[in-house]
Amino acid sequence: YGTFSSKHADKYLSWIVYQTTTFYDLLKKLYDECNSKCGSRGTNCHERACVKECRTTSTKNKPPRYHDAKCKSIVKCNATLPTLAKYGFTFGVKDKLNGDESIDKKRTCRDFCNVFQEAFNENSHLIQLIKAIDEFIFTIRQPFIWLNVALWSLSLFYLICVMVGRLDVLHIRSHLRSPSSHRITAQSLLAAAQVGRLAKISYLQP
Repeated sequence: YGTFSSKHADKYLSWIVYQTTTFYDLLKKLYDECNSKCGSRGTNCHERACVKECRTTSTKNKPPRYHDAKCKSIVKCNATLPTLAKYGFTFGVKDKLNGDESIDKKRTCRDFCNVFQEAFNENSHLIQLIKAIDEFIFTIRQPFIWLNVALWSLSLFYLICVMVGRLDVLHIRSHLRSPSSHRITAQSLLAAAQVGRLAKISYLQP
């Protein structure tokens, strides 16, 4: 409550709705770049960060599986920090990531990419937020959407009526009560009204 004011709630909501997608795109670019340099198979960090004696590379060892002291931490990677700095990030506590304080806190580039990937899973909080935003926008715009659909449907119905039956002829004939009057053409009606030139209009031909 000390940082955000309820008076500007509409602005905060607008920021969340329209900037979350941009945040997701930039976050995905950061992950793709980090994963291509360090996390994917074939990269130096993925293959050489851990030594053979590292317990994290073997599923035979029971948890907790900590890195070996000889493993290369994310702090010693030459590619991760420049990539993070490119997007405005940096390491928080280097000593912990490097395993200087405790070996169980040591993290490698592969660990970072594996955890980072979870942010884009279907059940992650970020994906759920994006789905909620889409549902929120659709709920707001739903009346206009269905009104637009109704108007377009009405326009299409009118167009079909024009193509199947000429509306002007139908309108003229609808005022004639006798059965024989329905065989009267629009040209004869116009001729009777002494508008001979208009009778030649091809649009009024049945």
